[in-house]
Amino acid sequence: MTPIEHVKRRLRDFSPVRPDAPDLAWENKGECYKVDAKQFPVPNLLLYLLSEVCEFPLGDRRDKTHWIVPFTYKGVNYSLSHEKFGLRFYIEKDVDSKSKEVLGKIQKALESAEKKILSGVATKQIEKGNVTICNRFNRLNGQYDYFRQCATSAYFPKNDSKENEDFLGLNRKFSASRDGGYNALAMIDAYFSRLEHFLVLALPFVGYKRDSDDLSQFIGSLWSDKFRRIFEIKNKEVQQHYDVLVGIKEKYRNTFAHGGFEKNGQSFYFHLDKFGAIPASMSGLRDSVHFSFFPIDKDGFESVCSLFDSFDTYLSDTALPKVWKFAESGLDLTFDEANLTELLSAAEDAELYDN
Repeated sequence: MTPIEHVKRRLRDFSPVRPDAPDLAWENKGECYKVDAKQFPVPNLLLYLLSEVCEFPLGDRRDKTHWIVPFTYKGVNYSLSHEKFGLRFYIEKDVDSKSKEVLGKIQKALESAEKKILSGVATKQIEKGNVTICNRFNRLNGQYDYFRQCATSAYFPKNDSKENEDFLGLNRKFSASRDGGYNALAMIDAYFSRLEHFLVLALPFVGYKRDSDDLSQFIGSLWSDKFRRIFEIKNKEVQQHYDVLVGIKEKYRNTFAHGGFEKNGQSFYFHLDKFGAIPASMSGLRDSVHFSFFPIDKDGFESVCSLFDSFDTYLSDTALPKVWKFAESGLDLTFDEANLTELLSAAEDAELYDN
């Protein structure tokens, strides 16, 4: 039994509607129900199952309807449609319907189709580079900006005063340092997430090779490997930016992404007889995130922001301005040969690309 035959067998009680069947959606012959998006999160897979695998004819598609497929189940008329506000299920009026049973059988058949048919198709298409990558640069940039603004507001409150060194004044400063530090850490994490996403969007602009570049492997690689694939690391200016980013990442992001432990045991305290527990970094503790009560103080935050801004300016104005413009556009990146060729051709025409 072929995979398609196996899926069809699950839907053996389903069949196309008769030519004289009423139009449940447009002739007011059916009751309409909303379908839970969690049951069928990808509506077009339903269309694939019903129209491609089962070969049920499409119904009459009208205003604000992407598609509609009528069918029968044990002699009762139904329709599934993808409309402006989601999936809708139409049931013939005045009949003993089994809506939960119908949707349940379709769900099981779809799960089987995904496993036995579509998983193989997906693998082959990904290997060929026939994929679309959602452009989430602006969303990630918004996350970065949000935490940066929160940290700025904490470190530099508008009502900041040089006076009040009493308990309440010290408590406010403590709270500001705490809130600023926590938001600064989140900001750094968001920045590197945005950077990794940007490096993926940059791949087709820097000599993407369809036959040798493995997209899945590239996306799953370390950010440093992505960086070295996109940039010529031997370039002095690139190397300077890279070293700065590595320093920030190792000191802040990596440390707190791994339980607050620095690498090479630098977060340990070794036991020195008669003198107590001594930091493994010894006097180097002054450069550790554990030296201060909070991991990033006001000066450190300003320094990190300045370094990030410098690299962003380098990316947007010098190194990869076309990629930066594309990332900000919010357009998804389609890697199939025809669409990629069109994108790269448009990028060469400054007037066209700017519009």
